[in-house]
Amino acid sequence: MKTKYTGMSIAATAIMLAACGGGGSGGSTGSSAATQTTSPPQTTTVGDWIYQGSAPTITGVSGTVAAVFIPDSLTGNSLTGSMFNAANAPLSSQVQQANYGGAFTTLSAITGPAISLTKHSTIADINGVGGYIAIGRWTHGSDSSGGNYTANQGAHYAVGSPLTLTASAGSLSCTNLMATSPSSATGSVAPGSLVSASATLDLTTLSLVNFNATVTIGSDTAATITKASAMAAGTSMGGGVTTASQPMGNDITKPLLAVAYGGHLPNTGDVNGLVVLSCQ
Repeated sequence: MKTKYTGMSIAATAIMLAACGGGGSGGSTGSSAATQTTSPPQTTTVGDWIYQGSAPTITGVSGTVAAVFIPDSLTGNSLTGSMFNAANAPLSSQVQQANYGGAFTTLSAITGPAISLTKHSTIADINGVGGYIAIGRWTHGSDSSGGNYTANQGAHYAVGSPLTLTASAGSLSCTNLMATSPSSATGSVAPGSLVSASATLDLTTLSLVNFNATVTIGSDTAATITKASAMAAGTSMGGGVTTASQPMGNDITKPLLAVAYGGHLPNTGDVNGLVVLSCQ
């Protein structure tokens, strides 16, 4: 499914899995956030790509995965390039590289050409939890769609077991479980760090309320990117902040939410990143 916006295209699609594909589940028992993979700090160069970190193998549920991908050009108000936000993407269209820390190196829309990370590029911030979700950031390289990233930029992704939320009474409190490094859309400064992130998942409207991502990057220290309301499963623009979110995990009572975001900071300017929220 592909939706066109002025100056942007959002392809609701998935990520392709090439050499060794993955792990996951989709029941409603156990806690999605029970175990988190710890990413080693070192960067490893082996063969075709440079990678940092590790993620579990993602197998999806009934042949499908949920996937979010944002290019380095995402800002709070605009986007050039392709943006993936899929609730149910074919597992067979995914490529996860077991020999490269479990990084994903090809993303493929249901319609349209696949996007592949060019060899000798870098996948940073690889991380994951339990086999339910894997994240990473393409950087310092290029891809087959024409994307080019300096070491200061990044295209952020999350792939995991799809989880369908159903409307009910009440709300859940969400806090950050893991994240990619926020990066400058223009590459003007080095990637920063996520200090904290939070939101409330309104189960009545299935929306994220008061999403806050506090980041440090460049000369912006503990700067907050805030969106009052956004879809928990979908892409929301407006108010100077863009979010693209999908529920993932194995426990509908304790969902994980992969939230990609773009916003504007006073000094650094436009930045983007991705955070996985654990809700309960």
